[in-house]
Amino acid sequence: MAEQQLLMISRDDILRAGSGKQGDRLFRTLARLTRSGFQLLATAPQPDDWSREHGGPDDALLGPESIRKRLADAGGVLDGIYYVPRSLFTQRRNREAALNDIMKRYGIVPGHCHLFSSSRRFVEAASELGIDATALTSDKQLMQGLKGLLKQADP
Repeated sequence: MAEQQLLMISRDDILRAGSGKQGDRLFRTLARLTRSGFQLLATAPQPDDWSREHGGPDDALLGPESIRKRLADAGGVLDGIYYVPRSLFTQRRNREAALNDIMKRYGIVPGHCHLFSSSRRFVEAASELGIDATALTSDKQLMQGLKGLLKQADP
């Protein structure tokens, strides 16, 4: 793959799909994408309260049965986690700022970014910025989208 590609998936959508009967297949597919040159970034809403207690929001991403561990066991890499700030009055601006910040940090243009999320508004913000964004309505749809990216990566 000549150009760097960034794959952003909502943490909650990964967890939902990963806990279903197709969970192992999901992580094998994500691992293949990361080995094909895609960088994988999980997105999540910023927690209202950060704590060091076991069972906090980071356990899903970094704990012993986490997304990161399951992906590593399948031979892939989770490049990062991005917590999107939440605010009652500036939520739209926060989503746009987060997406622009992510692209700046990765040094990537919108046309090389792919977002999968069940948050319709996050998908709308991404689409307006030129990011290839898919609003998820089912786990099957996530797998179909990832397979499509694999076809692009391995023609």
